[in-house]
Amino acid sequence: MERLGLILEGGGLRAGFVAGAVMALMDLGLSSFHTGLAVSASVPTLAYCASGQRKEMERVWREELNSSRLVCYRNIAAASLGLSEKRPILDIDYLVYDVFKKRYPLDMASLKKNPMKCLFAATDIHEEGLRFLSPEKEDCYVVFNACLAVPGCYPKTVRVNGFECVDAGTINPLPVSTLFAQGIDKILGILSRPLNCESEPPSWLERTLFWRYFQKYDWMLEKLWEAAEAYKEEVSRLERLASMNPPRALIISPDRLPPAPFITRDKQKINRTVDMGYRIVEKRQQDILDFLETTSNLL
Repeated sequence: MERLGLILEGGGLRAGFVAGAVMALMDLGLSSFHTGLAVSASVPTLAYCASGQRKEMERVWREELNSSRLVCYRNIAAASLGLSEKRPILDIDYLVYDVFKKRYPLDMASLKKNPMKCLFAATDIHEEGLRFLSPEKEDCYVVFNACLAVPGCYPKTVRVNGFECVDAGTINPLPVSTLFAQGIDKILGILSRPLNCESEPPSWLERTLFWRYFQKYDWMLEKLWEAAEAYKEEVSRLERLASMNPPRALIISPDRLPPAPFITRDKQKINRTVDMGYRIVEKRQQDILDFLETTSNLL
């Protein structure tokens, strides 16, 4: 029997599209995979999917992510000038420990019982490469913290079992090749950007926000430029796999950029982005069923 993999792109609040698509898959009973891999903002989405907590996932996305406690526009100047590590643009500590851990705690027993292997991507800043973390081996909330630590927006690294980590998007926002290294035969990829959307190198503002990291880790600026190229290559890989007969990949992506950008406090835009992901899975239900047919009895 073929092994089916799932890969989820991040993208800040734009990843609400991915969450909406995953909710729809769960509602359709199509969330059984051999291995799931998630990057950045989609790491908690994969965890809630694996633990079967669909309602908690939706509540987080629809009710919690527009908070001024999470998105702190007033801290942009302080973050860009490097005045204080206590004034982040994105308060990931609040999101992880107040929202995820206290209000919507993961059912760890169900998460570990699920036969799907979960890989949560992060960047190891000392090894200058990706590190794939597992809920079976590490504290899941510390892992969330590391995977969501966007350089510049979150002003420090996160230590996970002795490794200093930040958001994996600094290296590769969509590490498709890693799934095949896990012995996967077919991949369902859920992206947060349209297929024709170019991944741009870091902007002036982003480089300004990242400067604190560049001082300590001079390799990171080069890696950020390379990440844009890596994303193009990985999307092209998925497209080639999807064009095979029979296809070895199916791509779910928005037809246009979602309403929610990377950072926003606009609740309406976040909800519309979640709805967009949900609707596209409904629209492509038969395509998904046809693709999954040979792996429907996988687990």
